[in-house]
Amino acid sequence: MSIGRVDRRSTHIVYEGENMPDRTSPHSERELAWNTHVVVATRTPFVAILPGQDPDCRIAEAVYDSSAVHHALRKLAAGIAPDSRLVLTLLPAMVAAGNLMSLRSSWIHHCNTRFRLDAAAEDTNSEMSRQYVTPDTVRAWSHFTAGRAAYDETTAAVREFQPVLAQFCGVSAGTPGGPGRSGLRVVSRIREAS
Repeated sequence: MSIGRVDRRSTHIVYEGENMPDRTSPHSERELAWNTHVVVATRTPFVAILPGQDPDCRIAEAVYDSSAVHHALRKLAAGIAPDSRLVLTLLPAMVAAGNLMSLRSSWIHHCNTRFRLDAAAEDTNSEMSRQYVTPDTVRAWSHFTAGRAAYDETTAAVREFQPVLAQFCGVSAGTPGGPGRSGLRVVSRIREAS
């Protein structure tokens, strides 16, 4: 039995029979959703601002994390069925995260220049210097206004998407074993596993 045939009109392989990948099965969708849920919950500062924290600091964190978030959202979008209940809120979140991600290279260049970091440096100190900065550093960025607008757009989209994603995953704040017991907690500006 053949695994598939090449459709000459496109570059895609058309799978046939029992060897067809199960990419849009409920199990596969749920796994992708969980992976996305973890990324969105732990790598994005979109949900809440801590008391006394300058919201401009969140722009830097969001721009820095936007690549990982956009990648997770894009992977989920590619792996779910077109009629999935996630689509209506996933797509705006993915587009908004993409807009934010388009500013990431400018942000990294700004931090590299301001803190005299080697552009190729990936050590912990360099990475944290690009992610966690003072509000004045964020406001000195030449694309601050665009960054704020993209951050606000992404925040609104992610806030709409997150509850839908959590419900799809079967997790909510009131679910036994849900976020309160997941082992993740937010500590002032540092996300860590407990």
